[in-house]
Amino acid sequence: MASSGSGYDLSSSTFSPDGRIFQIEYASKAVENAGTALGLKCRDGVVLCVEKPLLNKMLLPNSSRRIHTIDTNSGVAVTGFISDGRQIVNRAREEASNYEET
Repeated sequence: MASSGSGYDLSSSTFSPDGRIFQIEYASKAVENAGTALGLKCRDGVVLCVEKPLLNKMLLPNSSRRIHTIDTNSGVAVTGFISDGRQIVNRAREEASNYEET
Protein backbone atom coordinates (compact mmCIF):
# COMPACT_ATOMS: atom_id res chain seq x y z
CA MET A 1 0.00 0.00 0.00
CA ALA A 2 1.54 3.28 -1.04
CA SER A 3 1.49 5.99 1.56
CA SER A 4 0.07 9.36 0.64
CA GLY A 5 2.53 11.15 2.93
CA SER A 6 5.55 10.43 0.69
CA GLY A 7 7.74 9.49 3.66
CA TYR A 8 6.34 12.14 5.98
CA ASP A 9 3.88 9.70 7.53
CA LEU A 10 6.43 7.47 9.24
CA SER A 11 6.41 9.32 12.56
CA SER A 12 3.99 11.39 14.60
CA SER A 13 6.67 14.05 15.04
CA THR A 14 7.58 14.52 11.35
CA PHE A 15 6.11 17.53 9.60
CA SER A 16 5.50 17.59 5.85
CA PRO A 17 6.81 20.59 3.88
CA ASP A 18 3.39 22.23 4.16
CA GLY A 19 3.31 21.82 7.96
CA ARG A 20 1.01 18.80 8.24
CA ILE A 21 1.50 15.78 10.50
CA PHE A 22 0.05 12.85 8.58
CA GLN A 23 -0.03 10.44 11.54
CA ILE A 24 -2.31 12.86 13.40
CA GLU A 25 -4.56 13.16 10.36
CA TYR A 26 -4.74 9.36 10.01
CA ALA A 27 -5.69 9.04 13.69
CA SER A 28 -8.40 11.68 13.29
CA LYS A 29 -9.88 9.82 10.31
CA ALA A 30 -9.86 6.56 12.29
CA VAL A 31 -11.78 8.24 15.12
CA GLU A 32 -14.32 9.69 12.66
CA ASN A 33 -14.96 6.23 11.19
CA ALA A 34 -15.11 4.42 14.54
CA GLY A 35 -18.32 3.27 16.15
CA THR A 36 -19.74 4.48 19.44
CA ALA A 37 -18.88 2.96 22.82
CA LEU A 38 -20.77 3.82 25.98
CA GLY A 39 -20.27 2.98 29.64
CA LEU A 40 -22.99 3.49 32.24
CA LYS A 41 -22.51 3.29 35.99
CA CYS A 42 -25.50 2.19 38.05
CA ARG A 43 -26.11 1.04 41.62
CA ASP A 44 -25.70 -2.63 40.75
CA GLY A 45 -22.63 -2.31 38.54
CA VAL A 46 -21.61 -1.08 35.12
CA VAL A 47 -23.12 -1.50 31.66
CA LEU A 48 -20.85 -1.39 28.60
CA CYS A 49 -22.41 -0.91 25.16
CA VAL A 50 -20.87 -0.72 21.71
CA GLU A 51 -22.26 -0.05 18.28
CA LYS A 52 -22.11 -3.22 16.21
CA PRO A 53 -20.62 -2.40 12.81
CA LEU A 54 -21.81 -4.07 9.64
CA LEU A 55 -19.14 -6.64 8.95
CA ASN A 56 -18.32 -8.99 6.15
CA LYS A 57 -20.25 -12.27 6.46
CA MET A 58 -17.03 -14.18 5.80
CA LEU A 59 -15.55 -13.12 9.15
CA LEU A 60 -15.49 -15.67 11.93
CA PRO A 61 -18.06 -15.17 14.69
CA ASN A 62 -16.65 -13.34 17.74
CA SER A 63 -13.51 -12.34 15.82
CA SER A 64 -14.46 -8.70 16.13
CA ARG A 65 -15.52 -8.50 19.77
CA ARG A 66 -15.54 -4.99 21.17
CA ILE A 67 -16.28 -5.68 24.85
CA HIS A 68 -13.58 -7.58 26.73
CA THR A 69 -13.01 -8.80 30.27
CA ILE A 70 -9.71 -7.64 31.76
CA ASP A 71 -10.01 -9.48 35.09
CA THR A 72 -12.77 -10.33 37.56
CA ASN A 73 -13.22 -6.67 38.49
CA SER A 74 -12.74 -4.80 35.23
CA GLY A 75 -13.66 -4.78 31.58
CA VAL A 76 -13.24 -2.54 28.58
CA ALA A 77 -15.23 -1.48 25.54
CA VAL A 78 -13.08 -0.63 22.52
CA THR A 79 -13.89 1.21 19.35
CA GLY A 80 -11.80 1.95 16.29
CA PHE A 81 -9.49 -0.60 14.73
CA ILE A 82 -10.02 -4.08 16.19
CA SER A 83 -6.29 -4.86 16.12
CA ASP A 84 -5.51 -1.72 18.14
CA GLY A 85 -8.20 -2.68 20.64
CA ARG A 86 -6.71 -6.15 21.03
CA GLN A 87 -3.31 -4.64 21.80
CA ILE A 88 -4.81 -2.37 24.45
CA VAL A 89 -6.77 -5.26 25.99
CA ASN A 90 -3.68 -7.48 26.11
CA ARG A 91 -1.65 -4.71 27.75
CA ALA A 92 -4.43 -4.05 30.28
CA ARG A 93 -4.55 -7.76 31.15
CA GLU A 94 -0.77 -7.79 31.68
CA GLU A 95 -0.99 -4.73 33.93
CA ALA A 96 -3.89 -6.24 35.90
CA SER A 97 -1.97 -9.47 36.33
CA ASN A 98 1.13 -7.61 37.55
CA TYR A 99 -1.00 -5.56 39.94
CA GLU A 100 -2.55 -8.70 41.46
CA GLU A 101 0.90 -10.23 42.01
CA THR A 102 2.14 -7.30 44.10
